Amino acid sequence: MPLSVSRWLGIRARFMLLAVILTLLFSGLWGVWTWQRERDLLFDRVDRQGEVLVSTMAIPIINALLYEELGIIEEGGLLDNFVADIMANVQLQPLYAIVIGKDGRVLAHNRLTEYGEIYTDPLTLTALASDRVMQTRTSFNNQPAIDFSAPLAISGKRWGCLRVGVSLQPLQKELNSLASSILGFALVFSAGALVVFFVAGQKLSRPIVDLAESMETMDVEKPIYLPQKVRRDEIGRLERSFHDLLERLRKSEMARRKSMEKFVDSERFAAVGKLVSGIAHEINNPLSGIEGALYHLREEEGGQSAKYVNAAEQGVERIGRIVRQLLDLSRADALLVETADSAEFFEELALFARMAIKKRNCSLQTEDGYARGEILIDRDRIHQTLLNLVLNAADAVSTKDQGLIKLETFSHDQGYAIRVLDNGPGITAEVQKQIFEPFFTTKDPGKGTGMGLAIGRTIAEKHGGRLECNSVSGQGTIFTLWLPLDTTKKGASV
Repeated sequence: MPLSVSRWLGIRARFMLLAVILTLLFSGLWGVWTWQRERDLLFDRVDRQGEVLVSTMAIPIINALLYEELGIIEEGGLLDNFVADIMANVQLQPLYAIVIGKDGRVLAHNRLTEYGEIYTDPLTLTALASDRVMQTRTSFNNQPAIDFSAPLAISGKRWGCLRVGVSLQPLQKELNSLASSILGFALVFSAGALVVFFVAGQKLSRPIVDLAESMETMDVEKPIYLPQKVRRDEIGRLERSFHDLLERLRKSEMARRKSMEKFVDSERFAAVGKLVSGIAHEINNPLSGIEGALYHLREEEGGQSAKYVNAAEQGVERIGRIVRQLLDLSRADALLVETADSAEFFEELALFARMAIKKRNCSLQTEDGYARGEILIDRDRIHQTLLNLVLNAADAVSTKDQGLIKLETFSHDQGYAIRVLDNGPGITAEVQKQIFEPFFTTKDPGKGTGMGLAIGRTIAEKHGGRLECNSVSGQGTIFTLWLPLDTTKKGASV
């Protein structure tokens, strides 16, 4: 049963969540940094403009105070004009402008009612005591402000100080507007990033989802999953790994099934062997008696009865041959494996084969393609197997005008292989599934027992090899006997 994945726990959802969190985090950090930077720039601008204002206006005010002392101008006449000029500054929009004498008395003020008042507040006292331009954060009429002050002094003579108050409300409004813009941009950017990450997550996770679905519905009997498009990234590597895994599983399953089939065949042959062994021994005893009785009948009778005796003897001989083949199939005694020269063995086999088909309407071609060396085999059993294959091939090509049989040897994976080919009518796929079963034959009744190939495969397997058939109907047949070189040691039994 496939495991369902919650959309909130999937890789795509977690990827999007992480991406959005990181986007918001970095957008927030960028926004805070930008806002602080702009705030510092705005305050620095106000500070510089305020300092320039009080510094530049202190000079004419000092001149005016000096002229008043000298009696050149009337007291307070020019000071009010300078205060009005300060209040008319468009950039800073001052809240107040005050000229204070050294004793704290107001000499000029943007509010005329303050004229003559004596200020003893800390800002005034600090400004009167300072020899440089100062700026102090304060509040005026419940709004934040900056108080700029400049000393009114020259050449050691001091007349007091100039104080100008600048409101911070316009600056705060500008900062609030900037914060709103940054927040709006961050939200729009995050929304856009969310869409981008959603599309990217869909695109990145789709191959993984497809791969997971293929894994859930995997069947080694169906065609192997192949990626529709070759990718060069990690997902492509995962797809190729999955394909390789399926291929290995398919091969492993095929090998398992073949092993199971061989195991079932072995079990069946073992059971059949025990059965036919007992039956063969039971049949052998009365056969011996029948053969003896027929011998005496042949000696005593003549004429017409001799014909029936001959027929009976042929039947008994056929039964005896079947019994011997059954014993060969079921016999559990070991093979006698001996060292044989491959070239001599093949020459001997070719000679026996030519003798076996001498009276058949076919020709035999031989080719020893194996490099001469020693092989470990039970010579008699292998001769028995291969001669049976040659005789079967001769039967297969008997209906052709130019029947041809080839007997060849070659090497394979450090092993020894012998191949019997014919140009007969071939074997259908259905028949190939049954040809190694005992008593199965395609020959006419009385011409075959159906035991030769079953015995041959048993002999091959006892050597640690195998006997295979490859045939296409209408194109001939190839039987190949595969034998390992290291079957066993010389003189040992298998």
